[in-house]
Amino acid sequence: MAWLAVFIVILTLLFFTVQGCTVYEQFKDVIVEGFETTDTGTELQIKTCPADTTFLIDNAGRHVCCNGTVADGKCVGTTICSLSESTTSLPTCSAWYHAYLEDKGSTRCPPSMKRYYENISKDKKKNIAGCTSGNRNKSGTGPDINNTNFCNLYNSEKEEMLKLDSCSNKKLFEETRCFSRPVENLSKQFANWGNIPPPITCSALDRGGLIPLTCIDDSSFVRSIDYWVKEESPNYKNWKEQAIAWGSQWKLNFCSVVQKVSIDKTMTFKDLESYKVF
Repeated sequence: MAWLAVFIVILTLLFFTVQGCTVYEQFKDVIVEGFETTDTGTELQIKTCPADTTFLIDNAGRHVCCNGTVADGKCVGTTICSLSESTTSLPTCSAWYHAYLEDKGSTRCPPSMKRYYENISKDKKKNIAGCTSGNRNKSGTGPDINNTNFCNLYNSEKEEMLKLDSCSNKKLFEETRCFSRPVENLSKQFANWGNIPPPITCSALDRGGLIPLTCIDDSSFVRSIDYWVKEESPNYKNWKEQAIAWGSQWKLNFCSVVQKVSIDKTMTFKDLESYKVF
């Protein structure tokens, strides 16, 4: 009978060992799932509440951020994210801030630099913002220390329009097509016009006639002249209407005209005398 007792003891030990492993695996899964936001597809690791939100410990003991005020230990407003684990209705602050930056960058960043970042200061003149094609730092306040491919969003409209490293100029450059349809061997660059937002000049080769084509992108030219009128020459606010009197040769400086005359050949040089470019 001694062997039977030993056999029962061994079975009991095996049973509790298996059960213990199962409980451990379940417990381990709960821990990993609770902090699954460490793998959200973002490089951000937000450990404090975003700007203009208030830290709060909710009824479940979670560290959360309130987009409003806190009264009697409750959020008077909206609880936007958790510094602890996420829930089905409340994302982690890393995930929330990632979505926030993506939304702000969707209309401000150039196509090649879609990752927006910002560092908000109480003094708005000291705010820092920009876009990058690489990783941001863990707080989302700037590009990663090893990342040198970024553009700047300046705090003043003047700087944003004049500085070549601004995100507005980078976005304009990347989105400018010069012509309304693809043209082979097209190249473009900013022209330096001093204290005026730089227009974009475009170059291509008309292989049919072996004619080099060089022109100014219409939209970037309008931006430049509108700025000049606003800042220096308000008397020329009707310059677009006056442009119809510009000579035919001068009108050939613009890409829309070059396309009609030299590429599509839907207009002759003589037609330009009465043609309104803008």
